Formats: sequence, structure tokens, C-alpha cells
Amino acid sequence: MAQTHTSPSSPEDALGPLVVSERNPRYFTVSGDPGGRAVYLAGSHIWHNLQDGIGPGRSCSDNPERMDFGEYLDFLEERGHNFIRLWRWEQFRSYTAAADYHLCMVPQPWARSGPGEASDGKPRFDLDRFEDAFFDRLRERVAAAGDRGMYVAVMLFEGWGLHLSTAPLHVEGHPFHEMNNVNGIGINSILDYQVLPLDPRVRELQERYIRHVVDTVHDLPNVLWEVANESSGGGKVDQEFARFLGQDTVPDWGDSTGWQYWVIDTVKHYEAEMGYQPHPIGMTMQFPVRDQAKVNEPLLASRAEWISPGFEEPGWSPGSPGIQASGWFADPPAGDGRKLVIADTDHFAPGGGDALWAWRTFLRGHHPILMDFGIIGGVRPADPTAGGPLAFEVFEAARFAMGDTIRYARRMRLIKMKPAGELCSTGYALANPGVEYLALQPASDGPIAMTLDPGTYSVEWFSVDDRETVQGGDVTVREAGPVSLEPPFDGPSVVYLTAT
Repeated sequence: MAQTHTSPSSPEDALGPLVVSERNPRYFTVSGDPGGRAVYLAGSHIWHNLQDGIGPGRSCSDNPERMDFGEYLDFLEERGHNFIRLWRWEQFRSYTAAADYHLCMVPQPWARSGPGEASDGKPRFDLDRFEDAFFDRLRERVAAAGDRGMYVAVMLFEGWGLHLSTAPLHVEGHPFHEMNNVNGIGINSILDYQVLPLDPRVRELQERYIRHVVDTVHDLPNVLWEVANESSGGGKVDQEFARFLGQDTVPDWGDSTGWQYWVIDTVKHYEAEMGYQPHPIGMTMQFPVRDQAKVNEPLLASRAEWISPGFEEPGWSPGSPGIQASGWFADPPAGDGRKLVIADTDHFAPGGGDALWAWRTFLRGHHPILMDFGIIGGVRPADPTAGGPLAFEVFEAARFAMGDTIRYARRMRLIKMKPAGELCSTGYALANPGVEYLALQPASDGPIAMTLDPGTYSVEWFSVDDRETVQGGDVTVREAGPVSLEPPFDGPSVVYLTAT
């Protein structure tokens, strides 16, 4: 009998702190868990899930636009998600021409107490005083997510806005610009903020901020850290791209790699100094880089426990026309265990995401997360089909597929499973040979051939599109070798085999 899944199973507790599994470093496990159960992560995220103030057009709103965080958690829970990338936007006034959106984000980590006015006519920041509203909200939202069984990657810094949002607000809208603070701090570009060596005063302020973030949420079990979003990687853009950003000449943005390594070490050293339980820290794609084919090498060489890789195909830049789909989207490489990979569409397919991407990513040993532009306007839109290619409805298949992968991850002994494309005719499989197999047929029809060890296996089929489960009886294998399995429905399908 077929079973249709209207929503994935209820979430489990967000137990932690997480550590990378020694047995299978593609996955996390809970520190001290004697069973060493794998923790697999997937979920939707968007720019304003921590701060307020994103909306269409260049001008900031008098009443900063706010996401209802409770509704956001409901939305994630309904789709079975268990992971949030919690964004920090550094500018209190900025604009991205690519999307025609202002990002005038509040609250910020520092108090706006003056004296004097900043570039937006409001009181200047005092960088020696933290803003309680920011840190209170940070703790409240991480804790609320944990109560729903969700893990949260706390983004410490944000790099994209400092060099890729529209000039001059990319810098003039930052608290560390000389117009905006009472402390005599004056950065002029990302070079002064995320490229070593830094002005000692800037570095000291950043270290104080890092320590305060860690102090605020270190005791919550569902925390991960992220260094920064898409900071510079030593490359350059062309003149046309620079003009699009409002810059007259091609800027030098430097290479943030050394600074990011410093942030990683600062977090680790502070956790150790204070006797805090450490939380895993991640490093994510940089842009631009000198060689796009080597974009992920600094991530792999870092001390970060997890990474989010970027588009490795030469010639790529955000919005580039005529560039083939990234392999990380269309055909991700199998995880080799060098680093735990949280595969974020933000870094290789912004504006993309479908059900097959989620399943392919899962079956190659990674954790899929979706940069979900469909919820910029809220998680309960009046018309889910409005918005063209970024409409709410466009991303629903990817959202539910992520939840479906979590359901299977929890059913399986995932810690014992590894990518095993060589055992499957389609190349997409996780396997603990002789015990358990999960494989994808991405085509709309046709059998899937699985190379199985001798034994008897129960067979379960799952329809990727219809989200329907059908039991397929048993199959007995006398000699190790390929077995042809025919899906019971049209469209992409998943087959799950367990030894009886």
C-alpha cells in the first residue's frame, strides 16, 4: 500500500554539542554520545532570519521590515528541517543593485548612543559598548530553534556586503566607517576589516565582539559557528563588473584567508581559555579568487571542522551568463571525509534548488542547505506563485526533499554508510554493504541496477516528486553482483534496501 508523506516526521531534540565523527567524518555526532549516532543537517535560510530591515528598493523603511521568527520556525518544522544558517548583516544601510533590495539591518552589535549623527542621520555607534538587543535576540533565536530540534550556524562576520553590495554604502553604511562611530575607527574597504594585517584597534574590537558572541550562546547545545559569508579571496573582477557595483575602477579586495584562519583560532582559543565546550566552526566560499578551479583549497586547508564549498568551474562570477551548472548542484562529488561539507546553494547555484539537488547531495555524503529566496517576502505569502523564478512555490520541492532526506537519515544507521556510487548504475548511493543501501534513480523512468552482497533484502520505494512510499517486497541475492530493480511509479525515485 502506498503512503504519501504530507510532512516529514516530527523533529528530534537538537542534542549537542556537535563534533565531527571520528568513525565517519562526513557527519557530526553528539559529543559524548556512546552510540556515536550520525547527525545529518539540512534546511532553508535567508538574509533576515536574525536582523530586520530588508525590502525592495534603495531606501530604508521607517519601520524596518521584520521576519516573524516563530512563523519561520513553523515553516521549517512543517518541512522537516533541522538546520538554520543564521545571518549577520554588517551594514545598517546598504543596497544591492543585483536584486534591487535595501538591507538596512537592525539591531547591530554596538550601541547607537552618539554623540553626533551617523550617515543615516541617527546617532553614531559607540564601538566600546555592546547593544544588548542584538545579543539578546541572538540567544533567544538560537534557543528557540533548539527547542524545535534545529541546529544553528551563527555567522560571526559577513563579507559579501563589504565588497559586492553597491558602492558607496558597502562601506559608508558600516559602523566601522569614520562617519558612523565615536571611536575614531575609519575603514575604507574590506581590506581594512577582513585582510591581515589589521589596524590593532580594529582587530581588538573584532576580538571583543567574537568573545561576546561566544559568551552569549556557548552553553546552548545546538550551536555551530561560521566565520563569514563570501569574503574576498585574492582575485579581481573585470571593469564591467566593477561598474555594476558602482565602482569607477577595479578594486583591490585582498585575500581574507589569513584573517579567516585568525578568526577560527580566536574562537577555538577563547573556548579553551574559558573552559567552554567547543562548537564546530565552518569556513565558506570566498569571492573573487585568483583561480576559480581552486576556490575550495583554502577551506580544505583550514582548521575549520566544516566547510561550504563554492563553484569550481573556471570563469564563474555571480550572475555570469552562459556558465554551465556547477557540479556541486548538478553532480556533486562524493564526500571523501577530508572535511564535513554543508553544501549551500548560495555558493554555487544562487536562486536555484530542486528536489534532485537535495537527494544527490545527500547521497554523495554531504548536507544540503538552501539559500531560499522564496521566503524574502515571508513564509506565508498571499500568492505563493508570485515572483517569477524566485516565487515561494518554486522552492517547495527542494524544501520538502530536504526534509525527506532527514527522515531517511534518521531511519538508517547513517554513521556506517558511505557514498558508494560504484554500486549503483546511476552513481548516487549510500551503502553499508550487505546491510543497508539507499540509492537514487534521477531519471523519469527505467530500472536501477544495484550491486548487492549475498542475502535477502526488504525493498522500499519512494517517489521524489509525489513523496509517496511503496513497499516492494523482498529480493534475495545468491551471489554478489548487480540486481535490476524496477520503480513502481513514473518520475525520479529512491530505493531503500535493508537486510532481513
